[in-house]
Amino acid sequence: MSDYLDANNEELLKDFFSEAEQQVETLESNILVIENDPSNHDAIDEIFRAAHTLKGGSATVEMTELATFCHEVEDLLDALRSGSVSVSEPIVDVLLSAIDTIKAMLEARSSGTVYDADTDPIVKKIMSFIPEKGEKKKSAPVKLPAGMLGSASVAKSEPQMVPAAAGADTGMPPVPPISAEELSELNDAVQDGQKLWTVNVTFDESNPMNSVGGIQVFAALKNCGTVLKTVPDFEALYEDEFHPQVVYYIASSAEQSVLEDVAFLDDVTTATDAHLVESSAAAPVKEQPALVKEEPKEEPVQTAAPAEKEAAPQTVQKQESVPATTENLQQAKKSIQQPSHAVAQTGSILRVDSKRVDNLMNLVSETVITKAAFNQNGLHMADLQIRLQNLNSAYKEKQHHLIDSFPKLVESIQAGMSLKDARQKFVEEVGGMIGLFDVFENDFKASSSKYRSTTQNLGRITSELQEGVMKIRMVPIGTIFNRFPRVVRDLSKDLGRKVDLVIEGEDTELDKTVVDDLLDPIMHCVRNSVDHGIEPPERRLELGKKETGTLTLKASNEGNMIVIDIIDDGEGINVEKVREKAIKKGLISPNKVLSNQEAYNLIFLPGFSTSDKISSVSGRGVGLDVVKTMIEKLKGTISVTSEKDKGSKFSIRLPLTLAIIQGLLVRVGKEIYSIPIANVIESQRVKRETISTIDNYEVLNVRNEVISILRLNRLFNIRRSDESEYCFIVIVGSQEKKIGVMVDALIGEEDVVIKPLHDQFTSSPGIAGATVLGDGSVSLIIDVSQLLELGVKQELDAQQLREAEAIKSAGRS
Repeated sequence: MSDYLDANNEELLKDFFSEAEQQVETLESNILVIENDPSNHDAIDEIFRAAHTLKGGSATVEMTELATFCHEVEDLLDALRSGSVSVSEPIVDVLLSAIDTIKAMLEARSSGTVYDADTDPIVKKIMSFIPEKGEKKKSAPVKLPAGMLGSASVAKSEPQMVPAAAGADTGMPPVPPISAEELSELNDAVQDGQKLWTVNVTFDESNPMNSVGGIQVFAALKNCGTVLKTVPDFEALYEDEFHPQVVYYIASSAEQSVLEDVAFLDDVTTATDAHLVESSAAAPVKEQPALVKEEPKEEPVQTAAPAEKEAAPQTVQKQESVPATTENLQQAKKSIQQPSHAVAQTGSILRVDSKRVDNLMNLVSETVITKAAFNQNGLHMADLQIRLQNLNSAYKEKQHHLIDSFPKLVESIQAGMSLKDARQKFVEEVGGMIGLFDVFENDFKASSSKYRSTTQNLGRITSELQEGVMKIRMVPIGTIFNRFPRVVRDLSKDLGRKVDLVIEGEDTELDKTVVDDLLDPIMHCVRNSVDHGIEPPERRLELGKKETGTLTLKASNEGNMIVIDIIDDGEGINVEKVREKAIKKGLISPNKVLSNQEAYNLIFLPGFSTSDKISSVSGRGVGLDVVKTMIEKLKGTISVTSEKDKGSKFSIRLPLTLAIIQGLLVRVGKEIYSIPIANVIESQRVKRETISTIDNYEVLNVRNEVISILRLNRLFNIRRSDESEYCFIVIVGSQEKKIGVMVDALIGEEDVVIKPLHDQFTSSPGIAGATVLGDGSVSLIIDVSQLLELGVKQELDAQQLREAEAIKSAGRS
């Protein structure tokens, strides 16, 4: 239990931050739901549950600032749930602002600091919406029973214990008894140098967070030892219920006064009482007078005389030991106040459906069965090998016997044996040799058939295992789509637009590594659509449109690719305006004639923006060029189509995973390369003489389209032993940008596992990674986007070199 509540436990913190992120997403998405549908009570209940879970979890890991703030938000949510407050736009705004504050608190804690900004303004806003919500009640001082020396106060900095008379009421609820077996187990858990204590704590019901007080005291006491048991159990403490008394059984080397003082928390507890547990009793035995600590006052008082003489030496001993433990007490309190350490960002948590894990377990069990089948086949093949060796020896003996019998057979013929008898004798000798391998042949065929069947079964299991592991890594794209309702809401309010967001295909799955890097590109496209696409309501009405624009986020599968469309029904891309901006920035010449698609592609250039003014959303020329760069890093492509006054559509095409891809294996010289199938448009076998040269560029005419040719052997300096009449051209790229890669042979398609390159190979141009082929050889994987850039650069360098040589030759003449 103490490990679970260790605020410095890295695994606990990872789990907490992962859970907190989900709860924040639940809060935000459901708040936007009730904005559009205030009568949706299920959404309101879900919001309240998420806030309460977040409050309890933050208290568990000692993030008191977050727990306190969530409690304030919970008050407003409770008012919404009860119907005393109705959903309105100001309430939605303040709740979303509160969520932003919660995000900031979580971000601060994850980086190892504590959120220290002033939350009073937003708390006052929250309270202003709650009817009859006055100031919080202050914790009332503890009233001790009559007859006890408690009318005078005890200083909190130097706690003094007030013993009651023998047999008198201590003012503390009794410690519930435990069984002898439980006591024995607790004593067994106590380590050398420690003692078993009970710490009896009563709590202040007026505390706004009284339901998590038991957890807070638990977290404080664990700095003094190991908390072995609580009454009630910890699971009950974690529920949203106030417990007036909690008893903690702790193994500690600390003194009684230290335990009582550490367990006493301002505005949380009312009294603490620690006692040593005797191992001979089935319940804690109170041999000493009960000690009750009062609320701190200004003046210290002396303790009363002990009621029994036997208690006097113990009391004196404790008074003498208090100064020696003051330093320990300060260290314990200091450790309570320290913020949690930052979570090591070494990995992320992936939530997986248990059915997928069960499927993997079934496949693993089938793999084990197949392994056993291979072992049996191996044993059978070893047996067949021994039999073959024996048969081979027998065959050689018969062969020698046959050779030795030839002279005798000739002598028999010469002696008068008929040819018929000689032939029959020879057939008998040879016949024994011919049928020697018949049984072995049948057994070998049966073993080969069984081996092929087992191999096919292994191939099926491997494919299903690969698919199962890929599904483990797959997450629905809704994890990022669900963040955009808030983004679109805030953007539309800032820009004075009215926008309805439609999300389709949020259950479409893709690799988590792709999802992690996909948020920013989609964010840029959405911001672009809202800012540049959707018109202001007045303009839309003038054009005969609805004043509320529609922005659609759509995801779908196409083979082993995922397509993400960002569609708006705005004004579209103004081709003439794009052309003017491009000429102004010197990107194109004034005389160049642009097609619509060429104009659309200009918006992906660095520094390009059609916005006339700089704002927090646009105008700086940073956005779509970043989108294109990031998508290409994910081995994907992005395209845009548009129609004037009808809208625009950004289409992002990505592979489902970056770990395993389909590759086209090609041979150049003696080297084997893999080209991602997603980048291959087509391949052709051509005669070398059909390759033409235009301005020293090698080109190929493919259906009246001129394709530039790039020779891989020249790019990678590969020596070729022969020049055959034919070669293969693999056309790669996209519809807008193509290049023909010349190779010697096409080997075929194969699933390749991408392995990253390290050390000096990381900067190799045109190489995305490597894979190991079935024969154990290594094949480099071509990076097509870099290949296109390299091809263009190579041709430009060659052209400049030729021009320089031409100038030199002209100077000589």
